[in-house]
Amino acid sequence: MTDIPNSQILERIFQAHSKDKSKFPRMPNDYYVQYANFVNLLRADIYPQVDAGLASNSATPGYYTAHNAEHFDEVVRYAGDLLGASEANRDSWDVLSPYELYVLLVAIRIHDVGNLEGREQHEKKCFKFLNMYEQALGGDRAELKVIAKIAEAHGGKINGNKDTIHFLNPQEKVGNITIRPRLLASILRFADEICESRNRAATYALKRGALPPHSEIYHKYAAAIKSSHYGSSERRLTLEFQLEVNDVIRKWGKAILKTGDEVSLEEDYLIDEILDRLDKMNRERKYCNIYSRGVYAVESIRATIRVVDDELDTLEEIPVPELMDAGYPDEDNGKLRDKDGLRAYCGEALAAKMKDRT
Repeated sequence: MTDIPNSQILERIFQAHSKDKSKFPRMPNDYYVQYANFVNLLRADIYPQVDAGLASNSATPGYYTAHNAEHFDEVVRYAGDLLGASEANRDSWDVLSPYELYVLLVAIRIHDVGNLEGREQHEKKCFKFLNMYEQALGGDRAELKVIAKIAEAHGGKINGNKDTIHFLNPQEKVGNITIRPRLLASILRFADEICESRNRAATYALKRGALPPHSEIYHKYAAAIKSSHYGSSERRLTLEFQLEVNDVIRKWGKAILKTGDEVSLEEDYLIDEILDRLDKMNRERKYCNIYSRGVYAVESIRATIRVVDDELDTLEEIPVPELMDAGYPDEDNGKLRDKDGLRAYCGEALAAKMKDRT
């Protein structure tokens, strides 16, 4: 049987549960072999080229954080964490049906491939790339369209609406098998949201100042993530950020701004970027919970942010509140960087404080 290099627990669960052909729309097909062949084709043909395509074909060329094979592996891994998958429950795990698991895995494996043609509307190109592997995936284009729509809901807009998951059906038949597209899309979307890590940062170029200025802060953000873990029992995402003094005492480039003939560099402090990204992550948590609650829900995000010295000893710990659903909603709409307890740690305030220690 075809093997998947660096297989994740969800893939091993799928392998174990794919033996009962009655759980799939077309019983003669071996869906695990289909999936494994598909992944190996992507590893050979597509994944090695995504970063180069993203850098050169985007409207603003740059050095983007990694969208290589490891990124797709990590999204599969985080999806497994969200769904409580483990080696201990490999044979008994039943959160999704075997066919739903197949659909989810194929959607994850294709969701960011469109970046090969540039970042803009990359999410809308999933069906195009799935069609390239139509025969490897069983030859049913209607099935591939269902999977593509789930993958495409991980970002962007539909008719100007960011609520892309809403446009999917709550339930849908593929052959005689029922799947839950909204649930599957919410799993993919939040797993993709939380899989950022220092593995995606261009650390060599970052340390040598060799990145395009407008790409700096994104690699700084990824490099600052010491750990990221979702605990299914406590339903909490826990992140730990580690920042060096030189990371926080200056601004970093994040975008090229064009006004008429004038071109300038938009910059921001790394701490402010982190707080803004936590705000976005919390919005995604609340949004995806709408469609996943009843199967699983992420109840909170707990972030620890430490500024360390050259010996990695803590100089300052930023008091970030745990992000959860509590209190009257209107009282919790502000940005983290505007909260009373964090104002003294944002941007220029933290930079000035750390400069005094150098």
